[in-house]
Amino acid sequence: MMFIEPPVYLAAVLEDFRLGNGRVRVRTFATPAEVGALEESIVVNCTGLGARELFGDRDLVAVKGQLSVLLPQPEVDYAVATNDLYMFPRRDGILLGGTRERGVETHEPDQAAEGRILQGHKLIFDGMR
Repeated sequence: MMFIEPPVYLAAVLEDFRLGNGRVRVRTFATPAEVGALEESIVVNCTGLGARELFGDRDLVAVKGQLSVLLPQPEVDYAVATNDLYMFPRRDGILLGGTRERGVETHEPDQAAEGRILQGHKLIFDGMR
């Protein structure tokens, strides 16, 4: 399986964009007409969940996921994925995940979910002894 580390990949894409004379402007839009009034010929929509309000897209639903991040371990060069849990190593840490909460928009960590993620991964690796 090929891994892409978003912090590394996105920084490289942004650098290529800037080398090609692209420019990034962060703006807030209250209406679609404000987007349409831009003089740029190409606009990259990065509104995320904000697109629901901006464009009146009621079909857009948040899905909250939670990660626990372990310290980086360069010797870990493999991933683990089960029906409910996953582990991906990156340079900046090992990501442990396994939650998908449809319709949840809070940003606060869920301590119970964190406990399930950590305990589930512990059971996986304890089974490998």
